[in-house]
Amino acid sequence: MDLEKVEKLNELKEKGMITEEEYAKAKAKALGASGSSDTPADLDNRTYSMLMHFAQLCGFILPMCGWIVPLILWIIKREDPYINEQGKVVFNWIISSFIYFIICFILWFIVIGIFLTIALGIVSIIFIVIGAIRAKDGVIQNYPMSISFFTIDPDAASAADDTP
Repeated sequence: MDLEKVEKLNELKEKGMITEEEYAKAKAKALGASGSSDTPADLDNRTYSMLMHFAQLCGFILPMCGWIVPLILWIIKREDPYINEQGKVVFNWIISSFIYFIICFILWFIVIGIFLTIALGIVSIIFIVIGAIRAKDGVIQNYPMSISFFTIDPDAASAADDTP
């Protein structure tokens, strides 16, 4: 609990600088009850971003769908800051795993590439599931081993929540 923050928020509310709704939301966040104050729109965005992560698994059924489906999902709701950041996370991994696959494919001639390709497939599934779970929990974080082609702002979700 951050009582100092609550006192400052109360002062701002009394001076009329923030609305009652903004005060309640910020107070709940300061007191650590932000999980219970999620709006239905926040939950919808989290579910949508989770599906965007899971859409990468389409690539194991139809190779091109593993990046086309997440791209379409990202483009459709790109104006939302949380979904935009999750789309960046997804595409950082898609591009990174493609680069890793090319390296593994080149190493097929030394036989070790076959085993590395299998390991890459297993790791991809694990990272996609972990990324989807984190997206559902409201966390914005790159997958492990992911190269940052797009800059990720981990505070985008909370910044979107703070706007009136």
